[in-house]
Amino acid sequence: MTAKQIVEKLASFSNRGVATPNEIPVLEYLTSLFAEQEVARESFKTPKTYISIVWWLIGGLVIGLLALNFSPIVGLFLTLIFVTMAMLYFNWYASPVTNFPPLVTSYNLIVKPKNNRQVKPKKLILMAHWDTAPISVLYRPELVGNFRQSLKISLFLMILAQFVAISQFLVPNAFILLLGNILAFYFLLQGVVGTVDYFRLGYSNGASDNATGAAAAIATAQKLWAKNLSDLEVELILTGAEEVGMIGSRAYLKKHYTEFNKETYLVNFDTLGNGNLKIITQTGSWSNIVYDNKLIQIAKQSVSELSTLKEVTTGAWHTADFDSVWFQRAGIPAVTLAALDSNGRMPNIHRPTDILSNVDFIPMEKAIILAEKIGEHLNQT
Repeated sequence: MTAKQIVEKLASFSNRGVATPNEIPVLEYLTSLFAEQEVARESFKTPKTYISIVWWLIGGLVIGLLALNFSPIVGLFLTLIFVTMAMLYFNWYASPVTNFPPLVTSYNLIVKPKNNRQVKPKKLILMAHWDTAPISVLYRPELVGNFRQSLKISLFLMILAQFVAISQFLVPNAFILLLGNILAFYFLLQGVVGTVDYFRLGYSNGASDNATGAAAAIATAQKLWAKNLSDLEVELILTGAEEVGMIGSRAYLKKHYTEFNKETYLVNFDTLGNGNLKIITQTGSWSNIVYDNKLIQIAKQSVSELSTLKEVTTGAWHTADFDSVWFQRAGIPAVTLAALDSNGRMPNIHRPTDILSNVDFIPMEKAIILAEKIGEHLNQT
């Protein structure tokens, strides 16, 4: 089955939301693509969407600020806890709030060649997430360009809320109390605006984000397995709950980190349905996460060697993050291949317009070519 056909099949599901009725049929379809490989379905616990996480954080912060009116010590305690968890979550670190109920079970698919007992000195993980995102008004075209700025403002106001709580605890003051109440109203309003479209419209179809990425990862894995590379083990990971906060990829890394070869690399594929293919070298919302490693250099070298990829350049993505973030922070050379338009955006993602008719397959095909070349380079170096 071609990569395009895989995208078409995945997009035939109305959505691929975590723990929705579509999840198991999607996983069964993906598993059916690997008759000649070993497939393991690994479970992990996760919130169903990031919506519950957002409301835990906002609810806790609002209650903390309002509690300053009655008990400054309780208000201080609550704001400290929930501001800290919010700063971790929105800076893409592991945050305790992702373990708050309600939790559901989701799955990663781990795919390897059958009877592959030969020990190879290097390992390449090909990764993409299969799940789709809740629809959000914040991803409307007129708003998404300001996403990072808006998030920074919100995080700054959370820090301000913490100082308000400290000040009210140390030196009670009517003006400080008023400021705390205003901030509580702002955060409550922000929560409603940020999540209302999910309650109205549900999930995106996810034809671009991330049926294209999953198809590219699968096609690349099949091509590299067919080459039977002598020095490179190739493993395919299709993650769940990426749209919740990269939960599936973190669960995979946590479980398998001690099994990795000394030379382990990650190529992640995410949203390849519009724009031009990019080698992502910067992510992060509050601060920059810079990808500068051996794999990035190999990717650049591969582009220079292939005339079909002459338009591929590096890019930055500061609207949320990718599954690769955990590997980057763990010191594992990683790269994400994604497609961005001329404004540095991913059109249609997290919106009702992320459907098959709006997908351009050229960036996905180029990502497959590039990732295959990266694998060949790793095997040779």
